[in-house]
Amino acid sequence: MNLIECVKAAGVVGAGGAGFPTHVKLNTKVDCFIVNAAECEPLIETDKYLCRAWADRIIRTIPVIAEAIGADRCVIALKAKYEQEITALEESIKRNSSNVEICKLGYCYPAGDEQTMIQQVTGRSVPGRGLPSDVGCVVDNVGTVLNIADALEGKPVTDKYL
Repeated sequence: MNLIECVKAAGVVGAGGAGFPTHVKLNTKVDCFIVNAAECEPLIETDKYLCRAWADRIIRTIPVIAEAIGADRCVIALKAKYEQEITALEESIKRNSSNVEICKLGYCYPAGDEQTMIQQVTGRSVPGRGLPSDVGCVVDNVGTVLNIADALEGKPVTDKYL
């Protein structure tokens, strides 16, 4: 089974809040895969926790996703002030000899706005009523990446980190 079939069979949907079917989002070819680990509100800590606790699993799964969608650039975007999380991810990148980049964002809460993140990471602007794939990008939440890792092991989505 290929990645998209695994993701669909496991019931993976966007874990960042929108719940969009991930197999639909990944059924494209783009040049940039962005992992959103920026949290959307000041008191939420889920993305930070996942980056600290599952850094290796995240870093190992990103290239698998990128290959399936044709992306040669892989970026994890998170706030620059998330020092522990950045350190955990950077150490994992080194351990895994990965080419995943870290994009350190400013101190703002884009409320899950993929368009804002894409502009900050790539300099590209998604057109009005457009999709990230219109400018060569796919954005998935860090929780979604972990659900994809489970899907690749044949595990369905049954839980959500809160």
